[in-house]
Amino acid sequence: MSRVFRRPMFRGGSTNMNGIMSGIEDRKNYANGPENPAATPVSAGDRYKEIYDKYAQPTIDPLGKYLIQGSLQGFSENRGGSTLGNLGLAFGGENLNQLFSDIEGQRTGKRDMELAKLGYDIDEEERQAAIAREDLLRSEDQTFEQNLLNQKIQAENQLAKDKMAQTAALKGSELDNKLQVEILKGENKIKELQFKIDNPGASEFRTDQVRPAFENVVTKRTEAFAQSKNPAVKQNPTLTAQNYTRFTREATPEIQSKFKGFKPYTRDQKGNIIEDPSFKGEPGEIIYDPISMDFLVFDNTGNTYILNPLTFEIDEN
Repeated sequence: MSRVFRRPMFRGGSTNMNGIMSGIEDRKNYANGPENPAATPVSAGDRYKEIYDKYAQPTIDPLGKYLIQGSLQGFSENRGGSTLGNLGLAFGGENLNQLFSDIEGQRTGKRDMELAKLGYDIDEEERQAAIAREDLLRSEDQTFEQNLLNQKIQAENQLAKDKMAQTAALKGSELDNKLQVEILKGENKIKELQFKIDNPGASEFRTDQVRPAFENVVTKRTEAFAQSKNPAVKQNPTLTAQNYTRFTREATPEIQSKFKGFKPYTRDQKGNIIEDPSFKGEPGEIIYDPISMDFLVFDNTGNTYILNPLTFEIDEN
């Protein structure tokens, strides 16, 4: 190898970026094209540091400034009595204090910059965490709503099948009664699911608090109605308990005050269930018919109108 390339300037080693090399940046390789800023996103703290470093550096290095000022003052200083005394006065005193102040100012500035950068980075982390939480909640809400919609579709399909089966079943048979119970359950379930979809905030309370209490009350009333002296109530205790419980929970106090009980039924000599011919209702009174499973309202002529089972309003059709 030529001796030229063995000289110290050509030897490898760490790069000293001080002195005349101060501020010089390493060469960037662009063989593969320009850098893509999007590939390595810069944080807010790094952007702050970049701008701070750009303008924070003094025009003249504090040490260089100190040497220049001291040298110039040394040429005109004559109070020291000698050359060393004059230089001591020139490089000491106010000039030396100013050097220390400038160096401390640089250190304090770097500290403040690091603290500010840390603050920006913390804010960015908190912002990203908040975005992640919002995305997660939005995803969970969408999944929950889709699950409710799927349940509603399944309930509607099952309700349609039960209604078709009831149409083919013998009126008053055990199968007909069972299907009526399932149909009522299906209709209630669809209403509850729709309520959850329309009122997400109230759905948890409705599901966790109201429904279990409703089922418990229905169970107890079913047991009591199974021992009823009214043969029509005794024949359909579950449906009667469900409809009566819904009425007591959803009808207005004014409507409930007009309720007078179940329509009386008895048995004839052959054991068939028949209406009690002696029963007559007063205008405005409400009764429940365990055979037709309707709430009935008496008018002034003795006829009855159906109380809508969904709204509990009089249906005169």
